[in-house]
Amino acid sequence: MTQPLYLKIKENILASIEDLPANSPLPSERLLSGQYGASRMTVRKAVEQLVNEGYLYRDKNKGTFKADEKMHKKQETAIVSDDDETKHKIIYFDIKERVEHDISTYLGTAKQDLVLRVVRQIVKKNEVISLEEIYIARKNVTDDDLGNLKEILDMKKYIDQGSITQMFEPMIVPLHYAQLLQMKMNEPIIRIDTIINSKDGSPFAFVKTFNNPLKKKIEITL
Repeated sequence: MTQPLYLKIKENILASIEDLPANSPLPSERLLSGQYGASRMTVRKAVEQLVNEGYLYRDKNKGTFKADEKMHKKQETAIVSDDDETKHKIIYFDIKERVEHDISTYLGTAKQDLVLRVVRQIVKKNEVISLEEIYIARKNVTDDDLGNLKEILDMKKYIDQGSITQMFEPMIVPLHYAQLLQMKMNEPIIRIDTIINSKDGSPFAFVKTFNNPLKKKIEITL
């Protein structure tokens, strides 16, 4: 089977940036289109995949740049919790140039601010009980922090040191998460949105938790 052109372009771009230092600029889509003899749409698809996988990042109005290796997508990474039964399996990890308006509002970030986004499964005894989308403003994360995902994603630590605000939203399981939650399409779930605040009251992280109602019960104690 012939390899799609965008995948060939993706491999060529990866090879071209391999020895470049972090934050080196990528040529424009117009120049890449001419270089590879492909449409800008095809080039954009290759670049989008590299952005999603953490090899590149975009800076608004400035262009696309090589990302630090610590920001590469962390596929199949598992962080084991203290009880040795629950695993946090990271399936997506990147730095986003833009996030939805409600998320930037909860984080107190501006449109041009970079945001760390992580999607992870919560697995207990080999069953997926929930899925989390975690958002943290990039300015709140050091380069050294990026090399220690377990430390960054210890939400309990932040909650113990600060405070939280939670909102509960009944909904149908999102189509793109149904398989990851081991659920059937169109099944109802409850999503919990959590704003985690630092000691000074400023927002530190925003977490969307999609719970599998057949695997995890929600208990509220006042």
